[in-house]
Amino acid sequence: MAEPMSPATLMGSLAAEPARAPRGVDRLAAAMRDLSLDPVARPSEQERALMLSLLTGLVGHIAEELLLRLPDMGQSEIDVGLLVDRLREAGMISRAELVGLLIRRADIIAFRMSARSPGGNGLLEGWAADAETAIVEAAMAVVIARASAKDRFGRPGLTLADCDAELAVSLTYAVAAALPCSPEFLVAAAIDLLARHDEGERLEAQEARLMRALEQGGRLDGNLLLSLAAQGEMGLLAEGLARLARIPSNEAWQALTGRNDPAVGRLLRVAEVERAQAAGLIAILSDGRGLRDPAEAMAAFDAMTATDASDERARVRLPAAFLKARSALEGYGQRSA
Repeated sequence: MAEPMSPATLMGSLAAEPARAPRGVDRLAAAMRDLSLDPVARPSEQERALMLSLLTGLVGHIAEELLLRLPDMGQSEIDVGLLVDRLREAGMISRAELVGLLIRRADIIAFRMSARSPGGNGLLEGWAADAETAIVEAAMAVVIARASAKDRFGRPGLTLADCDAELAVSLTYAVAAALPCSPEFLVAAAIDLLARHDEGERLEAQEARLMRALEQGGRLDGNLLLSLAAQGEMGLLAEGLARLARIPSNEAWQALTGRNDPAVGRLLRVAEVERAQAAGLIAILSDGRGLRDPAEAMAAFDAMTATDASDERARVRLPAAFLKARSALEGYGQRSA
């Protein structure tokens, strides 16, 4: 079996030529892509910097975990920025699942920073001292998951535990392949790391369990939703609305964070939120999220009947693959007519 590289050799292998600033035609493809983007949908420089920081932290976490599993590599340090560059150049960070995770976490951070009443941890602290054991355990799990994802400077970050199973496998092997060490040792390290991965430890999964415990304890109501929205707890708000609406949480998240203002009103109606509380939620979201026309969201809420809400609930609970295929077939039928 091949011997692993020494730490010095490993660090030397990752050294690269000084980066050359792209000039002229070198920038043509990137400039064409950038100019073709929707100015509204295009991430701002701050958002790009935040997502790059999250990605760098995630890749660094995986690399450190792999190094700990390699003989004589546990104390090695690695240039994570260079690792990210290599993965990007190889097209390994363009996965929709990975970019979606970065966008969602960046949005969550942005919502908390722009909250009307900063300090969402106060809610978690209250639940952690609740009389209901299930609520206490679920709240503590969320606290631990959030703390575990912070970097060494206390900033919000990502770890392998935040990835679903498919993304965890692809990203772990991608990082392992980028490390200059014997493939046998790298694959063994990746297998050991992935064997310990549990989708149930994802922050979203922990938040979903907390909302379920609150619902079972009779605490999940309109007033709680208003508190979550005011404190910028958009992840918990989406999970709470999904529980009340009995729809997948990703559907609630997309409605809350998308550009379709009426979708927010429809979501609140499907979740059977009282009108006064729905108006309050829309008002808060128009401050922190920037609804272009809160009146459209409220009008959509008012226009939806109980039957409409039931039909919408049934529709969004259908498998995404089925809905995509049905939409494609209907579009094809219209073109053929």
